Amino acid sequence: MITKNHVIFCAPVLLCLLLFAGCSKTDTHETANELRFSLTDVSDITISYDEEDITFYDSDDDTLIIKEYMTVKKKSYFAKVKQRKNSLHISEGGKPIFKGDFNRHIEIYLPLSYQNNLSITTTDGNINLSDIDLNVSDLQIDSTSGTVQVSHAQADQMHLSSTSGTFKLGSLTAESIWIKTTCGNVMCKEIDGSVTYTSTSGNAEFQSAIGFGRFTAENSGRLSVCYTNVDGDLMLFNKNDNINLVLPEKLEFEFEAITKNGAISTNFQKQIEIDGDKTIGTVGDNPTSTVRVETKNGNITAVVGICH
Repeated sequence: MITKNHVIFCAPVLLCLLLFAGCSKTDTHETANELRFSLTDVSDITISYDEEDITFYDSDDDTLIIKEYMTVKKKSYFAKVKQRKNSLHISEGGKPIFKGDFNRHIEIYLPLSYQNNLSITTTDGNINLSDIDLNVSDLQIDSTSGTVQVSHAQADQMHLSSTSGTFKLGSLTAESIWIKTTCGNVMCKEIDGSVTYTSTSGNAEFQSAIGFGRFTAENSGRLSVCYTNVDGDLMLFNKNDNINLVLPEKLEFEFEAITKNGAISTNFQKQIEIDGDKTIGTVGDNPTSTVRVETKNGNITAVVGICH
């Protein structure tokens, strides 16, 4: 039975909750929090959020600008900032215990003049760098299950990692490039540098590559790589799926392909010979690279030709 006392007690509480909800709601298209930082003495920037989408843009001046949009505007939900000596660390603020329809997304305006270290991490959020041209010393991007989009990035060192997310990559240039996924897919239009790619079960396609590298699919997932210029050795391994490799027409190289349960197909049959499950040979008179391709349970296609 609802007594008069219960009604008197519940009414004010209900009214307060309604007022709080109404007053705290904001339009996610309006900036709830904006931070500005001079990067004059900053050589290391870390951006770390959980499930928030992060979008990067070029900044018009030399100031780093962080804009946070959220459905509930509360100071404790604003970004946490740690600045020590030359490093700047920006991470997500709090969020409601019962999150409900709470939503937050981030816009970051990075000056083109910033060319030092940049690290970006999310758990479930997407990272969008399609509207910015990055040119930094060290680029690190880590996402658990979000989609990472990069239009153009140049660095001395580049580390990209994901558990189950997707990489949609435009043009990457670096002395050393590491790409690691567990079961996420990678699609890269252009890549230039020393590449180390490792995956457990994701598909990977590198449409136009320059340099040399090591590509490893430890369990399964299609592996497709097309090189327009090779200036070092190539090693491709896929345990339980197919490998498609395209090499430059003028490349002279030592070739070795091994498969336990699969077929090997090339368009330079005259330069190679089959020895059991191994195919070996020399293409050209003065080989400058060694190309080694191996599968356990997959087909190998290796041809010289043009990337499409």
